[in-house]
Amino acid sequence: MTGLAYGRAYIAWPVAVALFVAGLVQLACYFSLASPRWRQFWTPPRLLLLAPVPWMLYSIPSGVFRPHALVALLGLVAVAAFWFYLLPVSRYTDLGFIALMAAPMLFNWFGAIYPRPWPKLPVETLGHVLWIQVGVATVLNVRRIDPGFGFWPGLREWRAGLLWFAASLPPVLALVYGLGFAHFEIPATTYKVAVAIPTFFGVLWVVALSEEFFFRGLLQRWIEEWSGWPVVAIGVASALFGLVHLGYRQFPNWQMAVLAGVMGVFYGLAYRTGGGVRAAMVAHALVVTTWKTFFR
Repeated sequence: MTGLAYGRAYIAWPVAVALFVAGLVQLACYFSLASPRWRQFWTPPRLLLLAPVPWMLYSIPSGVFRPHALVALLGLVAVAAFWFYLLPVSRYTDLGFIALMAAPMLFNWFGAIYPRPWPKLPVETLGHVLWIQVGVATVLNVRRIDPGFGFWPGLREWRAGLLWFAASLPPVLALVYGLGFAHFEIPATTYKVAVAIPTFFGVLWVVALSEEFFFRGLLQRWIEEWSGWPVVAIGVASALFGLVHLGYRQFPNWQMAVLAGVMGVFYGLAYRTGGGVRAAMVAHALVVTTWKTFFR
């Protein structure tokens, strides 16, 4: 209801309701992955068939329906969902799939596919959530790999995430101050403290889940299998993790790339210690929440 009220303050009721309904449908599809039973529902044909539903729910009432955008959305989903059906499993197709999943996010393709009915309303977030859903479902149901996927960490994973989050603080804080990248803010504003817990779970279930699933659960895992060297796997996955953050706020943002690369090492260690991506998700979400709460 908060999103609906926010939208109503700036745009017409029909558009606000359409966006609210589209968001609910997309989130329901995304969080259905939490259930092993419902997770199996998302076969490639069903992903392709149902992917445009939230898009149409918002775009038609909002007056931003574009046939070419619908074709682009269906094309992206089709390529990702049928990737491992059409291509033989190999190192190259595995790496190609990760590159495919990264490209729309890095180059903001969803900004064009999901036009904004109001300039300050980032409806492309619907596309980001859909894309994560498509990638995760394809890996779990078609590629048949489960790197400890889930929305709620177990006790072992909470412990590993907290351990490596704590271990990351000294080097990361040293880098932040050494690079002059941000400034510590104590005491934090009342608003930042009030939204810290929602921020943590929002990051845990979307940003951290998606990035850790692909960087640690797939890329780090595969590199370790191919090389036989865990250190190499953590190093390469962390370096690439840092590089994809070059476009953060501005390009090239080398400070952010270095910080993200260093933090990636600790996420990789959490993944190995905790036995799955949920441990890395905890460490990741704690770092981002600390950043948003106590730095400016």
